[in-house]
Amino acid sequence: MRKIAKLTGIVAVLPLFAFASGSPTDLDSIFRGNEFKLPPLDSTHRVDYRETVQGNQQQGREELYTLQFDAVANFDAAQARRARLQSQTGYSIQMVFDAPFYKLRGGHFRRRSEAEDKARELSLDNISAFVVRVR
Repeated sequence: MRKIAKLTGIVAVLPLFAFASGSPTDLDSIFRGNEFKLPPLDSTHRVDYRETVQGNQQQGREELYTLQFDAVANFDAAQARRARLQSQTGYSIQMVFDAPFYKLRGGHFRRRSEAEDKARELSLDNISAFVVRVR
């Protein structure tokens, strides 16, 4: 209990030393009008979204799509479903762990329309899938 009383006394006296030292504090600079001011916003600070998208595509960052067949919480069930999907579709099915699910994905497409066409084609064989953008 005595230690707490001593600490409380020390903590109460510390702010007095800051004012007694004569050095200005942050609070003093605000009252003097010396607060930090942001520079004015001009055209160099603005970014056009279309330019960034075109720049990313020109740098070789093409979009890539894949089909996601299922998301399973149990690892053993995901392995069994993966083997079944590989034999039905002919794709190499990858398991991506995104807690708490194991996502089963396969096929790589450069265009979303190609991936959607393949998903429709697989739905005729009673295989449900949806398109996921990978990058």
